[in-house]
Amino acid sequence: MTTMRRREWLHAAAATAGGAMLVGARPWIADAGQAKTPAAPKPGYPTRPAGSIEILFKAPGQSANGMQCTDEGIWTIDVAGSRTSTPGRCKVYLSSYEGKLLRELAPEGTGPSGIGVSADNTSIWIGSTYSREIIRADAKTGETIEKHFTPGAGVIYRMTMDVPPRLDTYGRSVRPPATNGRDQGAGPAVAVATQGGRSATGPADGLGVGRGGAVAGNPGPPAPGTGAHGIQTQAGKLWMAVPPARMIYRIDPKTWMVEYMFPTVGYRPHGIGIETPDARELWESDTNMGGFFKRDMVTGEVADAIQLPEGSPFPHGMSVWKGYIYWTDDIGGGMAPVCRVKI
Repeated sequence: MTTMRRREWLHAAAATAGGAMLVGARPWIADAGQAKTPAAPKPGYPTRPAGSIEILFKAPGQSANGMQCTDEGIWTIDVAGSRTSTPGRCKVYLSSYEGKLLRELAPEGTGPSGIGVSADNTSIWIGSTYSREIIRADAKTGETIEKHFTPGAGVIYRMTMDVPPRLDTYGRSVRPPATNGRDQGAGPAVAVATQGGRSATGPADGLGVGRGGAVAGNPGPPAPGTGAHGIQTQAGKLWMAVPPARMIYRIDPKTWMVEYMFPTVGYRPHGIGIETPDARELWESDTNMGGFFKRDMVTGEVADAIQLPEGSPFPHGMSVWKGYIYWTDDIGGGMAPVCRVKI
């Protein structure tokens, strides 16, 4: 396997036909006319404990689930109301790094779990998890600009080698008793095994409900499944984590073609963060594993990992900004903390 040079990588990432150029630079990914996806990350990757964790402020809204840091401030996306009082709408907030609310929007989005912001801060990309769509909206008005399907959307599955989920000790310690046993960001409580007081599978059917099914020519109930979580823009491209596929994808938003993908570390990936515009690695958070994983964008290998100590806020929405990993824990009830730790 050849090694891609930095110049080749940047050229491929920035070009409109990025997928074709990536194939040209790495011919092994097109063997037999089909994309060849890197294998899951090897065990024994480097890992280290997190340093001092700072809890900065509580995210605005009821249940912050996605996050993106920018030079304007911290964007968070709130699932509250998107499947109940205001179906198909969600809440998006822009806060200063000190916690002052700067902007509030109500774009489309059903049970959203991810938000990305364009490099020029003019548009936001929303992972509308329960409609299995990626929605681009105006960053000032919240009006929809375009919608797309989510590659890899479907039902989250588990594998025999998955590590057990961590107990939600932080959420237990701060969540009011009335909300224990319910995942405020994932719908009704479930009658299945829970993750320290938080449902392991989400809604009551354990599957989520998408926008299929009860339409002419397609009888039956709505199709089960969910879509994307974390979203990050880089050089005009979109990176996104899709838990049902257990994959991280790079997409050209102009053609909506998948240019590249590699497997996630675990089965509950959430936020994605990229340190610099020309970075060749991205940070992936996994809620169940309580950690952050630095992934090579070409090979998918884990170059570094930071493990949060027991009792820490779970990572849901996550972003990287100026040497820190920022994240929020979707506790519900207006109690989602915005946290950070030095990389």
